[in-house]
Amino acid sequence: MTTKANTGEPVVSEPKKKKLSMSTIVLLSFAAGILSGLFFGERLAWMSVIGDAFIKLLQMTIIPYIIVSLISSLGNLTYDQARSLGVKVGKLMLVIWLFGLVAMYAIKYTFPDWVAGEFFSLTALEDPKSVNILDLYIPSNPFFSLSNSYIPAIVLFCVATGIALISIDDKESLLKPMQLLGASFNKVTQYIVTMMPIGIFAMTAATAGTMDFDEFQKLQVYFAAHVVMTGLLSYWVLPAMIAVITPFSYRDISGIAKDALITAFAAGNIFIVLPLLIERTKDLFHKYQLGNKDTDDYANIIVPVVFSFPNLGKLLTIVFVLFAAWFSGQELDFITYFPMAVNGLISLFGSVYLTIPMLLDSLELSSDLFQLYMVSSLFTSRFTSLLAAMNIFILAVGGTAMLAGIAKVSMKRLIVYSALTPVVFGSCLLVTSVALDKIVNTEYKMDEVVAHMSAATKLPEASIDLDASPIAVGQPRSVKEIVASGELRVGYNPIQVPFSYFNAKDELVGFDIEMMKKLVLELGVEVKFIPYSPNTAVESLNTAQFDLAVSGIQMTTKRLQFVSFTDPVLSLHYTFVVKDHRADDFSTPEKISKLNLRVASVGDYSIIPMLKLKYPHWQFDSIASDKVFFDDDGKTWDGLLLSLEAGKTWTILYPSYTTLYNRDEIRSFPASYVVALDNQSLQSFMNSWLELQKSSGYVDRLYNYWILGENAKPKQPRWSVIKDVLHWVED
Repeated sequence: MTTKANTGEPVVSEPKKKKLSMSTIVLLSFAAGILSGLFFGERLAWMSVIGDAFIKLLQMTIIPYIIVSLISSLGNLTYDQARSLGVKVGKLMLVIWLFGLVAMYAIKYTFPDWVAGEFFSLTALEDPKSVNILDLYIPSNPFFSLSNSYIPAIVLFCVATGIALISIDDKESLLKPMQLLGASFNKVTQYIVTMMPIGIFAMTAATAGTMDFDEFQKLQVYFAAHVVMTGLLSYWVLPAMIAVITPFSYRDISGIAKDALITAFAAGNIFIVLPLLIERTKDLFHKYQLGNKDTDDYANIIVPVVFSFPNLGKLLTIVFVLFAAWFSGQELDFITYFPMAVNGLISLFGSVYLTIPMLLDSLELSSDLFQLYMVSSLFTSRFTSLLAAMNIFILAVGGTAMLAGIAKVSMKRLIVYSALTPVVFGSCLLVTSVALDKIVNTEYKMDEVVAHMSAATKLPEASIDLDASPIAVGQPRSVKEIVASGELRVGYNPIQVPFSYFNAKDELVGFDIEMMKKLVLELGVEVKFIPYSPNTAVESLNTAQFDLAVSGIQMTTKRLQFVSFTDPVLSLHYTFVVKDHRADDFSTPEKISKLNLRVASVGDYSIIPMLKLKYPHWQFDSIASDKVFFDDDGKTWDGLLLSLEAGKTWTILYPSYTTLYNRDEIRSFPASYVVALDNQSLQSFMNSWLELQKSSGYVDRLYNYWILGENAKPKQPRWSVIKDVLHWVED
């Protein structure tokens, strides 16, 4: 309190207003972005450009900062200090990995019951993206590593250079300028960080405004598992571990780097917050009056080095594998899980895009599930980045404390956290399990999706006749005669999913049916669909019962002797369909060779002679339609041979079955339309017409809908407050 000079009256000073911290402002910007995205919806999609620009600005100084800080910090150490850093930080990293892998397994107990069902995916035919591990980790050309942002290789180059500088006497002339450069890069980053609220708002508004709610509905169990595990590891396990061995409080450990964690979460990018993590590590030590030049140097070294190693954020891919096993109906015990998880940890030194397919294959799960991972990453990448940032920060704090000689186990804290951890984990997992059981709709509906599919494109109504009454025997008709008659007669298999079948509204639909509708519209004629069976199709074609046969018909050498095929419409791939519980019988070539199988198929597939030679003890039976096999329910046949594309759709309708295939040995076959043996006029016309449909993209559109299932469930316009609540705008 002060007094006036003349009167002596006390003067009461106004209390200073407390300024909001940067982390609070960033958090408010994040919340405002979400609310704005929900309010305006897709109208804020353009703001993603601002968010991308902000990320690029943050990335601008990252690699230069890593280079100068690593080389200068390591160059100032002694050999003993460098060795101690590697050993102590390495031990802490191993302990964190072990705790993380064990903790992640527990999340599987929160999963409710689920029945799988997915359309065919092109990922089944593709090899996962390959990454050259040597290029990633060994900087044979440092400039190549720099241009491709291969951080592990860059770090190795810097570590080697920094260690080499340790033994050089006259090094200050190099280290001093590098330290000044590091300070300048850090200054630039601080300037950019002042714009963080704008960048965070733009990114979250664009994401919240454009993200499809159906994507979350499909993967909500995985999202819940990912979020819960992120929270437990980031805000309990990791801070507790460091609180036990350092003098820092749990509150300071979990809170001092919150601006970096929020930024990593909002941007879905760990790379851009490395300088912030270094600074927050230094801040924590200086807050306790334990910071000095050595601790600052340790932080400068540890953060970029440990960034190159797998962190718990990357290891959260294990949670997806647990989810994938549950989603596929496969029980995964701990004895199977732990070696798989360790194998995944080792492979994460490379790329997650290699790790996920490899782990799925090791558990004999469908590689189609990798597509689910890619879709989900739009959401989960943010939590992955948050956990990764906390992991790196904890390693920096713990490693610096051990190197500075202030790390010591507190028995009191160890007892408290050891007692509380089972309670915290048990409570979170129990609440999550109960919530998922009540919230998640596990009712199987994929069969309804297939049953209600109708058309991939909007076409004018065509005149369709499903009258199956006999037609007088005659000679195959030319295109000119078909147009003159005003009617194209098409033979079809009525239960050949997804090429021709009756949907829930009793409408004849499918890939080939829609192709024929397009054909008759362009010819200006009506279409008469006539059902056939495999035994009567050839005779019906050659006696003009119908002009053209469809329904995903395979071209074979034997069939070429009796009918004429058009150019291939699609290239399909072989698969076996078996009961889910029998999938393990086909897991290895050795197991397959010992099986005595009775295999069903519609017609004589061209691969059957090869299978008979390879497995002479197998029996092959021809059936009228694929549905006969499923109606039999495993009583007569052990497996069904058909196309992978059709097999995936059938297993949606019958989820107790699964498709089996080997990516390395998938054989394709052409599916074509069929005309009478000597009907060259119609054959030539159809070949040219099919080329027109392929070049126009029409065949691809139908393929994406009927085979890949794109928009099989009609996509609804994105919900927003401004449109759906206030009705201020229309779609």
